Amino acid sequence: MIRKFIPLCALALLCTGCYTVTPVSRNGNSSNGGLYYALPLTKICVEVTYQYFDLTDAVFSEYASEMLALDNFDVEKPYRIKDIQTSYTVTPDPDNYYLVTPNGISVQVDSRHLLRAVGMTPQEVAAETGPALAVNQNDAADAKLVLHNATADKMLPTYNLYDRTDTFYVRGDNPGRPTGTSTKKAPRSLRQRAQAAAEQIAELEDSRADIALSDRYTLEGKRQTLQQLEEKEAQLLAQFIGKPVTETVHFYVQPKPATSPSDTVQQMVLFYFSRSEGICESDDYDALPVVCTLRPDRALQNVRHFSRGKAGVWFLPDRTFKYRLPSRAHLSLSCELFDYSVTLPVAQYGPVISLPHKHFKALFDPSTGAIIYYQN
Repeated sequence: MIRKFIPLCALALLCTGCYTVTPVSRNGNSSNGGLYYALPLTKICVEVTYQYFDLTDAVFSEYASEMLALDNFDVEKPYRIKDIQTSYTVTPDPDNYYLVTPNGISVQVDSRHLLRAVGMTPQEVAAETGPALAVNQNDAADAKLVLHNATADKMLPTYNLYDRTDTFYVRGDNPGRPTGTSTKKAPRSLRQRAQAAAEQIAELEDSRADIALSDRYTLEGKRQTLQQLEEKEAQLLAQFIGKPVTETVHFYVQPKPATSPSDTVQQMVLFYFSRSEGICESDDYDALPVVCTLRPDRALQNVRHFSRGKAGVWFLPDRTFKYRLPSRAHLSLSCELFDYSVTLPVAQYGPVISLPHKHFKALFDPSTGAIIYYQN
């Protein structure tokens, strides 16, 4: 019996002993050495760019809405959302570390303790990926931003104005032929000066339209002339609306891992925004909550049943590579001022699978955690 048992035992070791994987929570020490790797967690960065107008030198700001027909310009509420971008990267899950004893199979782990490749040489990895893959944040795709508070791009004046010239007659002058005229302008009020500046803006708009349609200029001459007119117009507009200032703030979201099929929606207030203060606290004047909603795509949930292994085989859960496949998620930001939505991969929402306990080749995306190459 003993002689028959030894060959069977050796065969089992030959089939299953190419590597061992042990959860660190169960056994954090190994006398044989090895590598540690962690399951990936997706970290989302929401980059919010907002704009406000510095009214320090805007001497005509109180007349901006009246004379330039701006849709939403308010001296008391100069802040608005300009753009939103979303990016993501993967980080190690502190609650899911594993110790790998390779025993003849090559394992590559990066500086973040995330799996880069299994069963592949560095040359094979380079052949599959080309230049080294960046581990920086990737921009999310399919983003859509709808602004409800954008200031009108075209700021056209609503008045045709005039500049005052005094005339004086003496006895014997014919009508329309005064003896003298005085071009000395009477002191003008702030409103009159604002009206004159608005008239100049209107004239510049007309000049730009004429030059754009004219064939009297070369292409380079037209470009230079239009640029000069735009600069003059910007200087005049700055007296009404001030100089635009843009600032960007980053917010980070780390979705909670889905533990059951009922974990379908996660919702939180990401930040508060005020038209008078910009990004602000919840109790500030006219603060509006920006609600972040994460909705997992449940398409990969059926994979869970194919990754449990056979019932009664005690070593499979501990001795094979565990890996978390990312799943798609829909992120949306909603506020009275804008709506934003994007689709991106989230590792926490995907199933944890068991890779085969035999020689195989696998390559993992350092930005999303997805398996980008597999050969059995």
